[in-house]
Amino acid sequence: GGLWTPVKVSLGHKASAVRAMAAKPKKKDASEDLSNSILAKLVEEHGQKSLDEEFANDVTILFCGAKKSGKTSVVDRFINPTKDEKDQPKPTVALDYKFARYASEGSSSKVLAHIYDLGGDNDDLVDVPIGPSTIGNLVLSVTIDLSEPHTCMQTLEKWLKLLRSRLNQTLQTLAQDNPASAKRIEALQALRGSSYAEHPDRGIINPFPVPLVLLGTKWDVLASDVDPEKRKNLSRALRYFALVNGACLLFTSVKEKGSMNSMRTLFRQLLFGVAPKGGFPEQLDHAKPLAVFDGADSVASIGTPPSGQASDRSWRESVEHMFPDPASLQKGGKKTEVDQVGEELPKFPESSIDGMVEQRTEELQQYRKQVERNQRLASEGVDAGKISVLNAAS
Repeated sequence: GGLWTPVKVSLGHKASAVRAMAAKPKKKDASEDLSNSILAKLVEEHGQKSLDEEFANDVTILFCGAKKSGKTSVVDRFINPTKDEKDQPKPTVALDYKFARYASEGSSSKVLAHIYDLGGDNDDLVDVPIGPSTIGNLVLSVTIDLSEPHTCMQTLEKWLKLLRSRLNQTLQTLAQDNPASAKRIEALQALRGSSYAEHPDRGIINPFPVPLVLLGTKWDVLASDVDPEKRKNLSRALRYFALVNGACLLFTSVKEKGSMNSMRTLFRQLLFGVAPKGGFPEQLDHAKPLAVFDGADSVASIGTPPSGQASDRSWRESVEHMFPDPASLQKGGKKTEVDQVGEELPKFPESSIDGMVEQRTEELQQYRKQVERNQRLASEGVDAGKISVLNAAS
């Protein structure tokens, strides 16, 4: 729990340029050794200082999850608290980029938050917001659609595995490309793990190396359509997965103002370091939208699944038993017509259709480049209106 203190492990163009200058071969004699060694240290220290200053006011957050799970609705209401609950956003096609700035009282500088909204199952685009230049100031949010409880475990486990893998790859890349960053990587991981040193369940907790939020959306549908006992067990299962992954857990609904306020409070703290007065408003009553900060829960408080001892497998099987997939119940689990068509299509190639797929793939790559360009322009201080004009011109 507590405020997240960012640890910089990014290596950017300023540091690279300084190191390149320092590495240029020079003719020297013995009398220059001392002065050159001192100069090299000063140049490196100056370059690192510039790098730290460059990234000190930037933070990145990625919202991911299943298609139509409510990611964009949350993002829009974080940026614009007055947005009406009836406003329905357009579906996110690939990777949507927005940004927000925040200036704390008494500070002349503003924190810039790069906000990525990953549409549907575009797994290959996670390496845009998750990379060596962002991992030092990164927050991840996995959106879980509570209105379809039979999908919760599958969605959660898929994204936890994918994100953890991408983070590990990025950390390994940093360590290989610049050995000096290894200590900073260790500091980042130690910072995340230190808060669990005295936790009673520390033996089963494997926290993400960056702040993680499990965001259960459409709470109102779960509350109205699902039996209270089943709803309680689903909530307990999600609390368990949040605990063992070192994540915050938050249930929201655009129709519940209290849950929207809790969402904004949580993300303001994680992104901008704004500590709420009186602390984070935790809520463990399963009859209400949950709000649990990382490290604040425990197996003793959550309880065990109906099947017995608490574990990933037992909680997953418990939820799958309570909320079976409707598709698997059709005609004894036979494949649906959509599944059958999807399997047959590759057997009948069509040049026009295949060409369209290739075109769409190319357009996706262009879109990806544009998103990265937008982030760079935002970091340079270009406002949203000018970015739109620049994009149109290009």
